[in-house]
Amino acid sequence: MGQQSGSKAQWVDADTAIRTMKKGKRIFVGSGCAEPQHLVKALMNNAEQFCDNEIVHLLTLGIAPYTDPKYSKSFRHNAFFIGPNVRDAIADGHADYTPVFLSEIPNLFKTGQMPIDYALVQVSPPDENNCVSLGISADVVVSAVLTGKIVIAQVNKEMPETVGKTRFPLDVFDYLVQHDEPLLEHASPQELDDVSLAIGKHLSNHISDGDTLQLGIGNIPNAVLKNLSDKNDLGIHSEMVADGVIDLCKNGNVTNKYKGINQGITIVSFASGTRKLYDLVHRNDKFQFYPSEYVNDPFVISQNNHMVSINSALQVDLTGQVCADSIGSQFFSGIGGQVDFVRGSVRSKGGRSFIALPSTAKQWTVSRIVPFLNQGAGVVTSRGDIHYVVTEYGVAYLHGKSIRERGLALTQIAHPKFRDELLDYLKQKHYVYLNQKAIKDDDSPVKELIPFSETFKEKMIYFRTLRPQDEKSIQDFFYSHDAQTIYNRYLTLVESLPHDEAIHRVSVDYNTEMAIAGFDSIKPYAKMVCLGRYIREKEDVAEIGVVVKESYQGLGLGAFLVNKLIEAAKKHDIKKLVAYVSHANAGMMKIFKRQGFEVKESKQIDGYYCAINL
Repeated sequence: MGQQSGSKAQWVDADTAIRTMKKGKRIFVGSGCAEPQHLVKALMNNAEQFCDNEIVHLLTLGIAPYTDPKYSKSFRHNAFFIGPNVRDAIADGHADYTPVFLSEIPNLFKTGQMPIDYALVQVSPPDENNCVSLGISADVVVSAVLTGKIVIAQVNKEMPETVGKTRFPLDVFDYLVQHDEPLLEHASPQELDDVSLAIGKHLSNHISDGDTLQLGIGNIPNAVLKNLSDKNDLGIHSEMVADGVIDLCKNGNVTNKYKGINQGITIVSFASGTRKLYDLVHRNDKFQFYPSEYVNDPFVISQNNHMVSINSALQVDLTGQVCADSIGSQFFSGIGGQVDFVRGSVRSKGGRSFIALPSTAKQWTVSRIVPFLNQGAGVVTSRGDIHYVVTEYGVAYLHGKSIRERGLALTQIAHPKFRDELLDYLKQKHYVYLNQKAIKDDDSPVKELIPFSETFKEKMIYFRTLRPQDEKSIQDFFYSHDAQTIYNRYLTLVESLPHDEAIHRVSVDYNTEMAIAGFDSIKPYAKMVCLGRYIREKEDVAEIGVVVKESYQGLGLGAFLVNKLIEAAKKHDIKKLVAYVSHANAGMMKIFKRQGFEVKESKQIDGYYCAINL
């Protein structure tokens, strides 16, 4: 019937329902862990009656026997998102792939561009009002049910009743097939690999109390979630959720208090996890399921406050183009909701968008940060859409950055073994200066001493290492100083900081030296407000220097930086730190004296020579 006929749904067995279906028609199969496997098996049991039937669906996690070449005369599969169960068939030419934004798939059904003749779905048992629930998958299933000419539902007591736009009266369905079986489960790995944990840590540093999150499934999202137990009042607006959200919901980290829309409610379109997750969402009005045309609508997404989207990729080139659905010309997954959430999140108040991926593939033999995408690879997220890229080696911010800045930032978060060749490519294309160099100090013993953030008299300062892409930041920092600050730091009136000098200052090898830069914000356009560093004069002697922006002096930043530099010097087996301080720099003198530096008049400058043995 669908909604068109108005007749009462019939309770029949699966074979009876399937045998009502005609040749040459389009068949929709329900999504993810809600795939109606009993109906799919019945479809295959009656394959001989079909001819030229197209089977369409989003990702399904169960069986997909209709892709077997022996059924080629009966069925042709068309995937909106390629899962493991259909990947080989698509690669071998036995099935099709339609690239489309997830938010726009429902409209294909509604407009008749891709009309659904038969929809095979799975629902919960009828309640006291003779309504059933689509349970853990609303996504594109809702539009398939509403537009399908004939809708066949497997009624399964294992399907939870979910709140949102998942409930339908029985008369929406043409045939109801009672068959109970365990729902498909997609368990998260018990042990996370070191790469995922490192990426998760980087990402968690960029998530704050009150943020609204979109997360996918897999090791990286799970690693992020494991690092959020100290966050408060998080919200969720995501096309999907997995088991990783269970503890955050139960422990009160997720309240959805500050979302802007749907406050107090977790909004998703489908769940993919274990029975623990399905039990959590059962009749839970704090956890609501809505179709993809709502959840993935960039305009809806942008109405959340501080929306943070985290998506994956297969490759990112040095200009910021993201390939997420193919390996070269071989299609691997799909566009999905990546672009929907990339565009929606960055338009929200305080929103951010992250692309996260391991730096390598095939056991560290292939770089995922590449000079150019593989031949045949498609761009899912364009270089104009990209904001943050994250690997286990750090975070690169690209939006509004030049090709030179992008290339340098991405090279620095690539695996160290590939950085030289990436930088060589940038030089060959004249994207960067020829005297640029890549830094490979990821195992440095001193980098771990740099805190992510510290508060100084109610001012939060964010710290990090200096990198080659910070050339403009250090120049801006230099030109922000007044003449006295410049003299105190350099003991002469330096008037400029040209490229050749600036590049030297940001190309710090943390295996031998140390530099700590402090910024006024976590935002990518934050201003540098302090800098502490030392440079080796001899193998066991280094010269230390600290400069703090005038408006931030007196907060304790200078003493903090000196203390951190002393700690780092000890790790570097430096035996002596020295400094030259002008007579006018009373504040710096006081800091050095408190730290135990020996102070005496300098014979080289109009000032003091300070030294400390470590």
